[in-house]
Amino acid sequence: MSSTHLGLIFCLSFVTLEAFQAVYLGAVFQEVDSFLIGFWVFGISVVGCTVVTAILRPAELRASVRAWRIVLTLNLFAAITWTTYFTAVQLIEPAVVFTIFSGMVPLGTIIGNWMGLPEAVSPKRRLVGIGNALNLFSIIMLAAMTIFGWSGFVRGGWLAAMSGVGLSALSGGCTAFVILYSVRLNGKGVGPLAQFGLRFVLYALIAGMAFMIGLDDKGSSTQASDLKWIILIGLAVIAFPLYLVQKAVPLVSASMIAAVTALGPAMVFLMQLIDGRVLYSTATFAGLSLYISGALMATWGATRTQDPQPSQPSTEV
Repeated sequence: MSSTHLGLIFCLSFVTLEAFQAVYLGAVFQEVDSFLIGFWVFGISVVGCTVVTAILRPAELRASVRAWRIVLTLNLFAAITWTTYFTAVQLIEPAVVFTIFSGMVPLGTIIGNWMGLPEAVSPKRRLVGIGNALNLFSIIMLAAMTIFGWSGFVRGGWLAAMSGVGLSALSGGCTAFVILYSVRLNGKGVGPLAQFGLRFVLYALIAGMAFMIGLDDKGSSTQASDLKWIILIGLAVIAFPLYLVQKAVPLVSASMIAAVTALGPAMVFLMQLIDGRVLYSTATFAGLSLYISGALMATWGATRTQDPQPSQPSTEV
């Protein structure tokens, strides 16, 4: 199996697990403080991945110290990604948040390319350009529908709607830069396992502080035994899928990762269609349909293009 095919498998596995979590396990996480879950899931990931790296590949930790500026940048973008995403979900319809977030990932790589980041080289194919244009139009369409109150849910008035849309877009854009700087850090000799631990240090600290001051306190008492299982589920369907994307970084280009991971809403839509429990508002359904068409076109174009491979000094577990 070629490295490109393996990278695509990692990305598609991420999309599938992420969609499964959103459709079938979302209610589990909605009952608990999101920052508490974030603190435990990513805190365990930070400690576990860093300790295993220190034992098996200590040279990568030394390389991360030498590349401390990249590590710090990754932490900042990762922290912004998760804090803005969780806040947006509290303000507007989750389906809209997820779609805007996903669509902004490939669009964020285009922004990175405009900024001159070499890791953000995008495939020069008309199909990719058309797909990204449809994605952008669907994001604008969903944003307008949310602000005018035509979506399924807004907690507050137009100001809350604008805030939710803006935070969703910011979250997806920052995710694109997490991917881009992960590619750069891999070129410095820091592999997927080490990166996965190191990039969530800041967010774990922020989540812990946010939990202590009660930013997402839902007023429900969760038993220790229940919390244990929720954390284990979180490790399986939140942390592990993200690690699969990290594994794809040394194998395929950032633009290809962004294109494939943008298929998340399409996979969620398919699972919810099969499940039959979720009904979308007419406006949300129209926006999602347009987005899915664009995402499929952009992904097909990106995966049919042999993008320049990122540097591959480290491809360990």
